[in-house]
Formats: sequence, structure tokens, C-alpha cells
Amino acid sequence: MDETAAWTQFWTGRAEGSEHRYRDPSLGAVIAAHWQHYFSERFSDGGAIDLIDLACGEGEVLRFAEREAVSSETLKLSAFCADIAPGAVALAARALKTTPVAPTVADGGRLPFADAVFDCVVSQYGLEYAGPDAFSEAGRVVGKAGSFHALVHCEGGLVEESCSAVAELLGVVLASGLFDALSRYATVIPQAARGEAEGAKAQACVTALREALEGVEAAIGVASPGPARDHVARLVGDCRTLATRLGAYSPDDVVVWIAGQRADIDAFHHRMTSMIRVAQSQDQMRDICERLAAEGLTSAEVHTLAVPAGDKPLAWVVDAQRGAAL
Repeated sequence: MDETAAWTQFWTGRAEGSEHRYRDPSLGAVIAAHWQHYFSERFSDGGAIDLIDLACGEGEVLRFAEREAVSSETLKLSAFCADIAPGAVALAARALKTTPVAPTVADGGRLPFADAVFDCVVSQYGLEYAGPDAFSEAGRVVGKAGSFHALVHCEGGLVEESCSAVAELLGVVLASGLFDALSRYATVIPQAARGEAEGAKAQACVTALREALEGVEAAIGVASPGPARDHVARLVGDCRTLATRLGAYSPDDVVVWIAGQRADIDAFHHRMTSMIRVAQSQDQMRDICERLAAEGLTSAEVHTLAVPAGDKPLAWVVDAQRGAAL
């Protein structure tokens, strides 16, 4: 499966708020505070601002922008969003309470917008998935006296560390054969109860499911505390409940539930491994700044977003402006 298909699958049917399922709430608070400060300064002069969130996901940055915009009596905010996944764009388009959002499904490396059309271009942990050209494109669409601001995955940072731990745990779930074992169990046990399957076959299904569950539980036992471990623990509990109360559910519902759980874990495993893959080095960040400069933007010195009492950064911070003359 290519990246476009994988991200489309990840976002299809996803519920609002599920994008950051495995994010530590304390890190989410740092991110929110960063954007609050940025938008407070960016919107301080009021006026009309056309803002686009690139690689928008479910539109978290748009929500941060609106929170600051509503406190200004002189600001007129027009919001836009773009992402390669239709499901993400659909969520982002509904993200704001009072401001309409104009959505676009687009590859970040090939934006369907004219040059210099947005006053404020933002992105959070997104453009790097589309490759270096996405930063060139982001710079291209920044308008006269406009700005570009992004948080970018940082090599050796907290997000990479967290994603590695989550990917390892989810990888154990996928490799354990849990979903296959549960599917066989759900098929064979009712057959055995009706005398249509041998007892030895049924016992083999029971053993395979028990071993798969025990393997996942062992991984939970050594995993770091956090939302990912809690989610996998709930999954194991739900699987045990299904196995012990199998007759309470229709066979079709069981099949759909197992398939859904497998797809969800697989999608988040891909998301975690992708985050690790796109974490940017200092050399890569220099290349990004050079690309922005080639589009006529002036970049402030790239720095990292720090976490209180933490020794690893949360993100690279890129901030660039275009002058008043094009």
C-alpha cells in the first residue's frame, strides 16, 4: 500500500478527536500553548486574514486559530484547509464553531493554489510526510507580507521516542496473531457446540487464542504507562469478553468488530512508524529553510519546541515571512 492509500485508509471513518489517541496530554498542552502564543501575536493587528492549515489532519491548528480569533473585534478570519486524505479534510472542515472552513483534498507537494494567495500558512506535524517539495509549495502560496509557521517532527525528539514505544507495542499485537486466533475461535467454537467440529479442533482454537492474549498481555506488562498501553489493555479485555460471551453477539457483528479492531491497530501502527520515518535532522531543516528562501521568504533561525523539565525537544519550529513587496 502506498502512502496516499495508507493515509486515506487511516482517515476513513475516523471519529473526531481520535487522531491524537496516543498523545500524552501534557505534551498536547505544550503544543496548544505554543499555538496560542503564535496566533495571539499574529492576529494582534486585526484586519482580514486568509489562513490555511496544510496537511491539516482533523484541523487541530484551525481550532487553536479560532480560539484566538474570536477574542479580537477587529480580525476577520477566513479559514482554509488541505490534506491528501478526504477523511481528514472532512473532519477539518467541521472543526470550527463559528468560522466556515473551505476544504481542499491535495498533495502537499502539489498544491492547487495560485502563488501568494494566503496571509498565514500553518502546519503541524504534517508537511514532512509529503516530502521536501511540500515546504517549497507552502512558501510559494504565502502572500505579500504573509507568514509561514510550522511544527515539524524532530529526529531524536520526544515524539520520535514516544512513537517508537507505541509502534513496538502495536507491532506485538499485530504479530501475535490475536485477530486471526479470535476469528477462528468465533467460527469454530459455535460449530463445536453444534457438533459440527471436533473437540480437538475447538481446543486448538482455545489454546491459540489464550497464547495470543497472553503474549499481548506480556507486552502490556513491560510497556510504559500511557494512552497506548491503556488502549491495548482495553482491547485485550474486550477480546476476552467476546470469547466468554460469544453467544450474545451475532456472527456478522463479531466479524465486523474483529475486522475493525485489526484495521484500527494496523492504521495506527502505520501512523507511528511513519512519524519515526519523517523525523527531520538538522541538515534536513537547513534544506527546508533554503527551500523557503528560494520562494522569497525570510526564515528566522530554526529552533526546537522545548518541554518543561524535559531534555528532548517536542518539535522543530519553522517561522518565515514574506516581505511587503512580491
